Amino acid sequence: MFDDRASTKRRARAEGRRLVSLSVALTALITASFTAFLPVLEGASWWLGCAVVALVVNAAAAATRAAGGSRLLGSLAGAGAGALSLTALCGGGTALVGVIPTPATISHFVELSRSAGQSIYQQSIPAQADEGITFLLIFASLMASVSIDLMAAAAGAAAPVGLVALAIVVPPSVLMEEVPLIAFALTALAYLAVLWADRERERQRGGLKRMLAVGVVAASVASVGAAAVPGFSGANPFSVAKQGSLATRVSPLLHLGEDLQRDGNSVQFRYRSTSEDPPRFRMMTLESFDGATWGSTRERSGLVTVESGAGLERDDPADVPTGPLARTAISIEGLRDRLLPIPDGAVEVRGAEGTWLWDPFDETMRSRSASTTGLDYTVSSIPTLPTAEQLRAADLPDRGIFSAERELPNEIPGIITETLDSIVGDIDNPYESAYAIQNYLRDGGFMYSLSAPVSQGYDGDSLDVIATFLERKAGYCVHFAATMATMARMIDIPSRIVVGFLPGSAEGDDVRVVRTEDLHAWPELYFEGAGWVAFEPTPGRGGTPSYAPEVTSTAEAAGPNDMDPRTIERSSAPTETATPEAEAASPESRTSTRSDSAPAALVFLALVVLLAVPAGARQLRRELRLRAARARPDRVSAVWADISDTATDLGWQHPVSETPRMLRERIRDRIAADPAAVASLDRLVFAVERARYGPRDGAPSARFDADARLVIAALRRAAGMSDRLRAVLWPASLFARRVQPTVNRAR
Repeated sequence: MFDDRASTKRRARAEGRRLVSLSVALTALITASFTAFLPVLEGASWWLGCAVVALVVNAAAAATRAAGGSRLLGSLAGAGAGALSLTALCGGGTALVGVIPTPATISHFVELSRSAGQSIYQQSIPAQADEGITFLLIFASLMASVSIDLMAAAAGAAAPVGLVALAIVVPPSVLMEEVPLIAFALTALAYLAVLWADRERERQRGGLKRMLAVGVVAASVASVGAAAVPGFSGANPFSVAKQGSLATRVSPLLHLGEDLQRDGNSVQFRYRSTSEDPPRFRMMTLESFDGATWGSTRERSGLVTVESGAGLERDDPADVPTGPLARTAISIEGLRDRLLPIPDGAVEVRGAEGTWLWDPFDETMRSRSASTTGLDYTVSSIPTLPTAEQLRAADLPDRGIFSAERELPNEIPGIITETLDSIVGDIDNPYESAYAIQNYLRDGGFMYSLSAPVSQGYDGDSLDVIATFLERKAGYCVHFAATMATMARMIDIPSRIVVGFLPGSAEGDDVRVVRTEDLHAWPELYFEGAGWVAFEPTPGRGGTPSYAPEVTSTAEAAGPNDMDPRTIERSSAPTETATPEAEAASPESRTSTRSDSAPAALVFLALVVLLAVPAGARQLRRELRLRAARARPDRVSAVWADISDTATDLGWQHPVSETPRMLRERIRDRIAADPAAVASLDRLVFAVERARYGPRDGAPSARFDADARLVIAALRRAAGMSDRLRAVLWPASLFARRVQPTVNRAR
């Protein structure tokens, strides 16, 4: 009895030692998957905590099993050790001897969870990994480590642990609106290591090849799909910013305040410009207003498809002075959007990879599939600069023009009307009236405040919000811009709101940096003969536009300039850039020469190729077998093997020990309605038995490839549609480990 116990203990320890490699692979899987969060959060101390917990869980589980404990006991030991390590890392001094949790520790963890939720809502990417977020991630590492150990080691199901790793990698992809390819590749490799570490058990089941093939194909399909899916690296389809998650998208007015109110001030992009005055960068134009929300006309006729390096068409008012040609080199860092930040008066964009839609009406560029992520591009611009005299002499456009930019609800709160009457008074000049509105908002006792509208419940851009804003006289750019644009429409001046970035701050070597806090909204008003003119009613945010600049010729401003965005942080040496006049694209080149569906077509093609690989390999094996049998009839066993594999592909379960005659009886039941196929089946079985068990000189001499094709066709006809489809797309016989019988070589 004691010998039996000792033998059982030795076997348990041997099994535990064999599982050590699996525990190592599981640790690597969790550690690799959490690297997907590195671009989302600043620093790496949180990641080290996740790695430590994953290591402790799997090390404790492996040690318990190597000492002779059961697989389930190993998982329980790992969970307990992981809980102690979590307490040591995040307990905040509430634990006994630093590792044993107490009720105070649980309360501390609950408080950390609450603070993590608030921090996630307030911060922008890359976020600061404060104590709450760090706890949340380390706790997630603990739960994931325990889960995959239970699945792979205790339950013996290694393949499904990839779903846990996928659940870790996907959230950062959604937050960043792009796939973290390096983290994804590391996770895929670690997953394959898990499958390989479990190879002995799968080999005993006869499913090692199938398991590894599933892992490789799944990783390949996901890699190709993630890299090529159109728009995945663009705007987030789940509207992350609206749900209060970490976000870097520029939002419409309703959510611009949320972006401004988030903690952190991350870099969005850097640029260098030859403009005398640093430019603002426009991204979105909001021209529709229904009294509740300012919005953008997302699709409009007249959009021009702009490839990288194409010129743009502008329709500037005649006889309006323009500033000198300026070239601005932009290097995107944190901004991830489908809206491209460009200065006013753009005439050419070079280096913006992907296909972008240029709207000549509101001078914005956006894409249905491309993203700003990591772009380095150059914009040539000639801003329109009307003089104050021209604006005073300008008329308003006819009522039939800019109807959307003049639209207002029928009922307007009385305080807005009364305030406008007190501002404008007897002024009958449109420009003078607009200037008076701007001065009132900048100098009329208003205060710039991000917190007041939120705390007092009037955040937004509706008419009711504007009315409250005029009473409280505190708000941020959204309120000032919406108020001026609304009042301009009330005196028949077309207006719209631009969302974008202020010029940012100087960083040395003529480089300026634009951060999250530079997000801004400002109104533009239209005057006949002058075009759209920017105003700045927000106090303390940017300067008021200069309406009487000294006119300088474009030729005087032209000359060498340092326009390669890649040199922004490395060099200030100037390089020459060709002028738009010398390299302007023809109208044909500005039209779409590359379909927006090209990325989707590439994805579809890649998936078709991946799906065709198993089917092609299976068909090739069949043809080689039948061709060999045609040339050498004694290879009838290879023909029979293909029939057996066809049954496997169609979902049949038949062990290797099953004789040809036993399999024949099962096949005959399926194809009994086809006498020709039944006769071919009988001939094949007779020939296989002679080849296996008869003398060499009694080997078959007839050709059996035609009989095999009849039987295979009959089997397929007898199968259901789903079985036939599975046999084509995923032929299980390719991955099944089977022992093929050979012809008897006895003399």
